[in-house]
Parts: sequence; C-alpha cells; structure tokens
Amino acid sequence: MNQKELIDYILDKQVQGPAHLLNNTVTKLVNDHREIIPGACYVAIKGENFDGHQVLEQAIELGAELIVVEEEVSPKFLDQATVVRVPSTYRTQALLANLYYGQPSTQLNLVAITGTNGKTTTSSMISDLLELLERPTGLIGTLHYKVADQLYPAVNTTPNAVHLQRLFRQMLDQGCQDAIIEASSHALELGRLWYTDVDCAIYTNLTREHLDFHQDMDHYAMAKSLLFSQLGQRLVNGRPRIAILNKDDSYWRRMLRATSAEILTYSLEDPTATAYAHSIEESDNQLTFSIRYQDHDYTCLLPMIGIYNVSNFLAAFLCLTNYYHFQPEQVIQAIQSFKGVTGRMQVVDQGQDFLAVVDFAHTADAVDKVLEDLKNHTQGRLISMMGHSGGNRDSGARPGIGEALFKWSDYVVLTADNPRNESVLHICQEMLPEQTKKSYQIIEDRKEAIQFAVDLAQAGDTILFAGKGGEPYQIIGDQSLAFDEVAEVRQAIQKRIERNLP
Repeated sequence: MNQKELIDYILDKQVQGPAHLLNNTVTKLVNDHREIIPGACYVAIKGENFDGHQVLEQAIELGAELIVVEEEVSPKFLDQATVVRVPSTYRTQALLANLYYGQPSTQLNLVAITGTNGKTTTSSMISDLLELLERPTGLIGTLHYKVADQLYPAVNTTPNAVHLQRLFRQMLDQGCQDAIIEASSHALELGRLWYTDVDCAIYTNLTREHLDFHQDMDHYAMAKSLLFSQLGQRLVNGRPRIAILNKDDSYWRRMLRATSAEILTYSLEDPTATAYAHSIEESDNQLTFSIRYQDHDYTCLLPMIGIYNVSNFLAAFLCLTNYYHFQPEQVIQAIQSFKGVTGRMQVVDQGQDFLAVVDFAHTADAVDKVLEDLKNHTQGRLISMMGHSGGNRDSGARPGIGEALFKWSDYVVLTADNPRNESVLHICQEMLPEQTKKSYQIIEDRKEAIQFAVDLAQAGDTILFAGKGGEPYQIIGDQSLAFDEVAEVRQAIQKRIERNLP
C-alpha cells in the first residue's frame, strides 16, 4: 500500500510535502518513533506523559516518509516527508491501522469481554475451550497476548489501535480463525477498539474501579456500554451480532439499552435467564452445578473454586453454544479439562496442611465475594493479605476494600501492591476500618508480608493472597519491578516446610 492509497480514506486532512513521495510504499505503520524503519508512516500521538510531536525531527532522521500530525509543523520538514495534518491523530491512527493491516478483524470471529471482574477468566475459558475443540485462537488480555502458540507480554489489557490491528493481522497470518479480547473501560473510552469488528460482546459486571479516570460510576458504565453500542446493525454471514449479559448485575440493562444486537442472559439468581445455574456445590477444589438452558438441565463439573466462576462459565457457555454453535454437551465435557487461569483462585499446594489461594481480586466487590466463598469452606481461620493497586489513583476505593477484608477475615495483613509514588503505610492506613476487633499487621514489603502470612497459618486455615494474581510486576516509584506472586507464595511455603523438618 502506498502513501496515497493509505491517506485517501482520511476525509478531513491537509496534505503537504513532495508529490512524488505519495507513490512510495508505506513499509510500516507506527505511533512510537522507536519503531520507525525507512519508509514508515509515523503517527504523532499526544499521550499522557509524552507528545509524539516533540520527536518529528528524529522520526524523519530515522526514515519516516509519511507523518500524521494534529499540529502545524516546521516548514523544514515539508521537503523531507509527506505531512498530513488532521484534527485528531488518535482517531486517525485507528482508521489507518485498520486499512494498513487489511481490515483484519472483519476476517476473524471476534469475541470481546468487558466488565470490572471476570474478563480474564471468561476470555481464558473461551480461548482454552476453543483450543480443546481444535480451533487455534488469538487472545488479547491482562495476562498476555497470544497468537496461536506464540505468547507476548501484555503492555495493557487492550493495546492501542495500531498494536491491536497488528496483532489481528498476525493472528490471521498464523492461521487463527478466532480472536478473544478483553475490552477494558480505558480502551473503550479512548477508542482503542475503533475499527474493530466485534461479533459477540460479553458483559460480566460493574463495580467501583478506575474512578480516578472515569470520575463516577455513571461515566464508568457509559464507557463499558460503548462496546455494545459499537456492535453494529447488520447481519454477518446471515447471523446477528450477539450481546451476552449478566442478569445478576445491576448495570446489565444499561448494556441492553445500548445495543441492537440479539440478547442472551445468564444468571445464578434468575431462572428466566437464557442460561441459569442452580444447585451449586463446592468441594475438593471443584464446583458442581446444573445449567438450565433451553428447557433442559445439564450437570456440570468445573475444576475451579469460587462460586462466581460459575457465572464466568455461563458467559463462556452461551458464547460457545450460540456464537460458535457447539453442542452444550461438548462444552460441558471440554470444561472438565480446563486448567484454570494463573492468579485467578489459584491454589498453591506444596503439601502444606493449610490452603493457600492466589487471586486477582482487587475491588471491594470482588474481595467480598472471594472471601465470603472461602469463609464458607474454611475449617480454621481465614487469613487475607492485600494492598491497594491504586497508588496515586482512586484512593476512594480503599475503605470499601478494607471493609470487605475485615468483614470476613480472622486476620488481615496489609501490604504493598502497586504503590507507585504514594506511601505504602498511608495506603494501608486508608484501608483500615474506623473500628475493628480483628487482628491485623501492616508489612510494607510484599515478599515479607507473604512469608509472615504463611508462617502465621495453622492446620486447616486458609490464606488469600489478593490483588496481584498473575500480574508479573510491582510498580514502586516509577519502576516496574518483576514480581511473581504465585512463585513467592510457593517459595514462602517451602521455606516454612524446610524450617519445620526434624
């Protein structure tokens, strides 16, 4: 694709520069000047911490021949590159990425999951079950990006439009038919999914999070609803677009009103939902329950703990049966081989006489549900260890998280999560209830806190290590430091076992 073919689709633009360059092939599309190669198109983005317009001279020196800007540029650049000025480079990059990579999302079966909690588990269930049912997939989410068998580290839950469309192209090139993506509220609000053709959208739930960005719950809900309003109106291959909604969440009607797609619902409470789970029992690190679907009851075994994971499975079940057209029996059989998700209700078993669980729960609602579930199945004490990942962010969430911790736990260890430049002690103090009879300890170093919690446990106790889950880092100050919660917990348990050896 040459320059003229690429920029012809931009309607509101001013084009300057040598006319002959318009016939040159665009070798790469980038919004990061460090990725420029000779002949590339560089889109200058005004970010939160960096303005791409500041490095235009470097971009041209590195070989960019097409530059997209939203500010007037120095005349000296006009002899060296085609300069396209647009009202918003952020909007324009989504259009250009879609075109440059050949409109890849229109050639994929694309499922997007949004919600505060459950996105990663639900997307992993769908992706893993598709693989088990012999359909290689792509996956974009919090833990990693997957293209067939290749894994890449996740920079954001949902990457920017250029990176996203590039990943879709790679998926097609590697033979993937399907793409499963987590759609974060930031991504929806900022337009990272513009020109992404979603076929099936799933809504899990909405609880307080990211209000430093969204300001209030109404704006947060609006951001989530954008996924459903962007589903489109037309049939694709003779089939309507599908919206799968959690009927147990109070915001589900907000998503319903936002879309013209066909609606499917799931519930643990409402028997009128499309898929209704009942008779739920939890034992031996697994869940058994019945699904009422199309006037038939199906018995299901889910090799996970956490009753809310039944809800996540119902969303996956509806997607696989209605969008992918697998039989209910196929899906229920396949889920028995599901290996779980790193850092999502993950049991760490080193042969110890207490239960150790690592989970990503980091909102008040998620912590409340996880701890209630664990409390109901704990013979001894319930010990919880957690910090707040919102350093320099939504401090208003801390009292609610602390309330959930002290409501269910017998002992609470407060520690660092992603404190950034905020005092860990200050964060922990804001999580403390005004009055509590529960025992607690503040240990600022998370590794030390893990060892303390492990050493505190007695036979029959349960420890929940909450907040980090499968995140591979801690953000302390301005540094992102490697940190593997599961590995740290495993090591702490092993140290305890070795110390107790005769």
